[in-house]
Amino acid sequence: MRKGSRKGSRKESIKILNDALKDMWGGASRLTKTASSRTRKNSLKAWKNFTTVSWRVDLAKDYEEQSKYAHGWYATWSEVVSWLVPAIVGFLTASAGCFIEKMVEWLGDLRFGYCADSLIWATRESCGPSWFDWGHGYAFYMLVSTILATISATLTYFFAPLARGSGIPEIKTILGGFSMAGVLDWNTLVVKIVGLSMSVAAGLSCGKEGPLVHIACCFSNLISKFIPRYARNEAKQRELLSCACAAGVAVAFGAPLGGVLFSLEEASTLFPSRTMIRAFFASSVAAVSLAWWNPTGSGKLTMFEAHYDEPPHFVEYYIFVMLGVVGGCVGAVFVHYNILISKARAPGSTFRKHCPMIVEVMLIALLTAATSYHVLYTRVLSNKAIRALFFPCSEAVQENADPHTFMLDLCNGEEPVISGDIMAVLALAGFLRFVQMTFTFATGCPAGLFIPSLYVGAALGRVVGTMATLFFQRFGMQIQANPGIYAMIGAASVLGGVCRVTISLVVIMFELTGGIQLIVPFMLACLTAKFVGDYFTMGIYDYCIVARKYPYLHEPDESMHHVFAQDVMDDDLVCLHTAPMAVSALMRILSESKIGGYPVTLSVDDETFVGYVHARTVKAYLEEQLETSQIVTGETKVGFIRYSKEKHNDVLDISHLVDEAVVQAAGKTPVAQVHSMFRNLGIKVIIVVGQGKLKGMITKKSFINAVEEISFEGYATATTTLQDNEAAMLKRTHSKFY
Repeated sequence: MRKGSRKGSRKESIKILNDALKDMWGGASRLTKTASSRTRKNSLKAWKNFTTVSWRVDLAKDYEEQSKYAHGWYATWSEVVSWLVPAIVGFLTASAGCFIEKMVEWLGDLRFGYCADSLIWATRESCGPSWFDWGHGYAFYMLVSTILATISATLTYFFAPLARGSGIPEIKTILGGFSMAGVLDWNTLVVKIVGLSMSVAAGLSCGKEGPLVHIACCFSNLISKFIPRYARNEAKQRELLSCACAAGVAVAFGAPLGGVLFSLEEASTLFPSRTMIRAFFASSVAAVSLAWWNPTGSGKLTMFEAHYDEPPHFVEYYIFVMLGVVGGCVGAVFVHYNILISKARAPGSTFRKHCPMIVEVMLIALLTAATSYHVLYTRVLSNKAIRALFFPCSEAVQENADPHTFMLDLCNGEEPVISGDIMAVLALAGFLRFVQMTFTFATGCPAGLFIPSLYVGAALGRVVGTMATLFFQRFGMQIQANPGIYAMIGAASVLGGVCRVTISLVVIMFELTGGIQLIVPFMLACLTAKFVGDYFTMGIYDYCIVARKYPYLHEPDESMHHVFAQDVMDDDLVCLHTAPMAVSALMRILSESKIGGYPVTLSVDDETFVGYVHARTVKAYLEEQLETSQIVTGETKVGFIRYSKEKHNDVLDISHLVDEAVVQAAGKTPVAQVHSMFRNLGIKVIIVVGQGKLKGMITKKSFINAVEEISFEGYATATTTLQDNEAAMLKRTHSKFY
């Protein structure tokens, strides 16, 4: 092997392996350790709790298992289960969504009063004349809101720390090919449902839409544990998780088509047509179940449905583009300040040492309630305010909707109120909600981002729509501007600026509102918001992934075309050779090290690459042989006889465990091409070879780290503290529950 400097500290597992292999083969079985590889390994310590999934290996294993039962009842049952599980997930997610909706309505009304006839499950609407308002409305409003938020934070902190936030960054990481312990467990599911109900009902600037995706994935994970085919195959589990994402969005917005597109565009890394059709089925079942439960009592999938018969005038399209620009800027400002706030309050920070997470949530709830009560549009729950901002006044009159409680005084008969006062109040409400959501998102309780983003955008759009109406009237233009349409476009703009989703957001918006006439304006606004937002920052979910130091392979950029595989490969490798060794020695290596696999070369002196072995597979095979075979003991020799140049007798041959199909690349392979291999093939390791000789290895984790150094250096520098503290939080969570 090549010789070189071995300065610096070594990982304990590397040292154990090196010493063991020295005893067996009389020399160090490793490649030279360079300064770059040493730095890279030190930077990966935060990811030791994440295990990488290989779609190629898992799907090949699934094919081998299923091919044994290609015919008969087992094959039929496997096909039925692949459809049954998404259907169950869709139904359970819809049921959970209905429960949350009812809890939010009931607990939210408790901030204002109670039903004298029946306190349990009695809302203001169902109670009727028996409703009793609190004597000190402002005080009780703040008190109940603070209590609900504090209970939510307490449940999250003590029972499921990973239930906080929306959960979408964690779901994206899992679907990107990594396992995160605790994110999809039953305690997270229960706390997410209960805590989310209280967070939203408390009036915090948050929504339940993003967390419903997390809830759906928790259901999928728990159900898959009872089905052997999915329980032991990570790749197949992720197919179900992609379906669950679609079901979650379908329940959250009443948008089954948007759910499938959201899973494709934003969440999933691999999304074959087999998964797509099952995701569509899951979202369809979820939508049908939601309609059956009818949580809003209106018979509609969504409470935001609003019908506008006349499409906007072409002149208004310029205003919609302007709304997209403003929405992109608002989204970028939110992302920037939310990450700064998250960094400042991360575990281990000065703020966190003086203010526990539960106290922080309590203070946010108290300040939110104190600032929201005096403005009608922020006093009520956000979804009710958004409904009023979207809804056409003419349709409200036809449905005999109350102009105060339903339309929040936005209408004067069949015409919208057009005045400077309404613009000032809406601008104030939008600004308050923006500040509140900046502090609330990613705090220590379950809280989504979609609803407050829609709220801010709807308030902004309504103001712009009112200004446009005054402008057209002032100059005698025969254009009938409807502020409700502007509210919809503004909502899509801000949400697009925050999350940077495009196609799925357009579909979600027209399914959410029923605005089939507004597809083109939605497209213009969402595209503009994304382009403008991307100029300043990443989307909030991608930024959270980078800031929390989750291993996730982001989209490539132009900077990768000037870097090659040999620049990012790890040449500090522990190798196995074809020469036999004792079973006990190999088992000790596999048990004491944290390495997931080993390249196999011909010998210590001959670096000819023959294949790759997965540590877990080899260990399981040797354990089985020790238990079932009477002739295999700890002293039995084991080796890769098929590739050995020498003849060996009485040796347990494990050549069949060598993965000869492991992906290989030349040292001069562009990093952009390596990126495509990892992302599109779902692999976890690439072997770098030159003229058949082993030169190095690129694991998915080390490659992600290298890509972040190339593409996100500025972001990584700004969030170093947050990365370390998030890793510490994960470690605390794992040690607590596992």
